[in-house]
Amino acid sequence: MRLHLFSVRILYLLTILILGYALWTGEPYYRLPRTDRPHYPLHTEWKPGGIVGHGLGVIGSFLMVVLLLYSVRKRFRFMQRWGNIRYWLNYHIWMGVTGPLLVILHSAFKFGGIIAVSFWSMVAVAVSGVLGRYLYLQIPRSVNGVELTPSELAEQQRRLMQRMRDEYGLDLERIGAIEKVLGTGDAGKSQGLTSVGRWVLNDLALPLRVSKLRNVLSGSTDLTGSQLREAIRNARNLALLRRRMAFLKTAQALLHHWHIVHRPFAAVMLIIMMIHVGVTIFFGYTWIF
Repeated sequence: MRLHLFSVRILYLLTILILGYALWTGEPYYRLPRTDRPHYPLHTEWKPGGIVGHGLGVIGSFLMVVLLLYSVRKRFRFMQRWGNIRYWLNYHIWMGVTGPLLVILHSAFKFGGIIAVSFWSMVAVAVSGVLGRYLYLQIPRSVNGVELTPSELAEQQRRLMQRMRDEYGLDLERIGAIEKVLGTGDAGKSQGLTSVGRWVLNDLALPLRVSKLRNVLSGSTDLTGSQLREAIRNARNLALLRRRMAFLKTAQALLHHWHIVHRPFAAVMLIIMMIHVGVTIFFGYTWIF
C-alpha cells in the first residue's frame, strides 16, 4: 500500500516537473503567433514535428493507449487477480491526466481541423475522469475495491461508534457534539443531483471542521495527544461513512450515467488520435525510430 502511494506521488511529481520545465522553457515560443514561430530558436526542436515536441506527443499518446488496460482488467475474468483494482485506477487516472497534458505541449497550443475535435474530446475525457474518480470515492468499498453492502456499511458504522465509546470514553452527548461539528446530521438533507454540491462543499469544509473538533475535544476530554488524534481520525471516518451511506444510491446512479458520457468522448479521441498517428507515420515522421 505504501509503495503504491509512493509510486503514484512520484509519478505526479514527475508530471509536474515535466510540465513546469516545458512551460518555463517554451513559454516565449508558445506565445508567438504561428507565422513568427519558424524564426524562433526553439522552433526546430519544440514544434510538433521536432525532437522535443514530437517526443511529448509520442509519450502522451502511448500513455492514453496504455490506460485502456484498466478497462480490460475490469472485464476479463483471468485478470481479476492481477493486482488491486484501486491501484489500477490510480495509475489509470495518472495516465489520463498526464497523457493529455503532454499532447497539449506536443501541439504547441495550436489546434485546428479534425485535431481540434480530438483535442476537445481529450479535454472532456480528462475532466470527466476527475469527476468519475470523485464519484467512485463516494461509494464505500473494501480494501479489494468491492462495493460494500448496506449490512456491511451498518456494521462498519457500529464498530466506529463502539470504538468512540469504548476506546476514547466518549459518551452520547460528546458524540452528538462531534456529529454537530462535523455536519454529520446534514447527510440526508438533499438527494439526487442537488446533493453533489453538498458533497463537494462538505469535503472542502471538512478540514476546517476537523480543526474545530480538535479544539472542542481538547478542552472537554482527558485524552492524551495520540488518543486525541486517533479519536479525531475515527470521528472523521464516521462522518464520511454516514455521508456516503446517505448518498449511496445517488452516487451509484451518477456513476452509471457518467460512463455513458465518458466512453463516447474517449472513443472519439482515440479514433482521431489513431488517424493522426497513422498519417504522421505515412509521411515519415517517426520521431527517433
